[in-house]
Amino acid sequence: MMERKIGFLAPGAQIYVPEAFLDLRERANTFAIAHGENISPTTQMLLLALLQGQALEDRNLTELADALRVSIMSISRTLDELEALQLAKAHHVGRQHRLHMLLGGRELWIKVRDRLQSPLRKVRVVSTAHGDKIGPLAGESALARYTMLSEPRGETRALLGASWKHVEQTIQLRPATPFDDDRVAIQTWTYDPQVLAQNGIVDRLSLYLTIRNDPDERMAQAALRDCAEVASARSSLR
Repeated sequence: MMERKIGFLAPGAQIYVPEAFLDLRERANTFAIAHGENISPTTQMLLLALLQGQALEDRNLTELADALRVSIMSISRTLDELEALQLAKAHHVGRQHRLHMLLGGRELWIKVRDRLQSPLRKVRVVSTAHGDKIGPLAGESALARYTMLSEPRGETRALLGASWKHVEQTIQLRPATPFDDDRVAIQTWTYDPQVLAQNGIVDRLSLYLTIRNDPDERMAQAALRDCAEVASARSSLR
């Protein structure tokens, strides 16, 4: 249209009036986040990875997507979200968009902790002898591995919610009865717990988020103490 000298208007973006002037204004869409709004699952996963010592700083979109096992589009949205939250700023090396955090350690934890939410969405109790094929230990089973709590009678495992149907069909899970000895509680999460898991156990900060509001104060306090140990060991939340 400019070559043909035909005027046009794109609200908030561009305006062209050939008879009078040329004013091309490009304004990127901002990623608006309301005060108190929860952080998206992929963004939360990236923040928890950073807080637990993963070296993601200065990585490009492809490297971040590979590390977190998500799409490049999801990572692009995450970087926009971090910038909107003033936790990161745009950083380009050539044509590559790279992660550059403005906060870290204690400052980052304090800034985001009230926005972080439990990744747990649903729990299903099934009967299976192949719990290790479902996902990492979670819930009370994971907490028993990290703390002095005794092992529960039945295992708890976690997996990405979108993977439930596939796992259910592949392993041929069936709903458990009170009389089954091989009962396994399966938690479905908003992000893949395997990404941050260590030695077959969900990461400590995600575990804390799933338990911090548990009505069993024994579990909530144990999770809180373990979260504090993460801070002390890695100097990441101090």
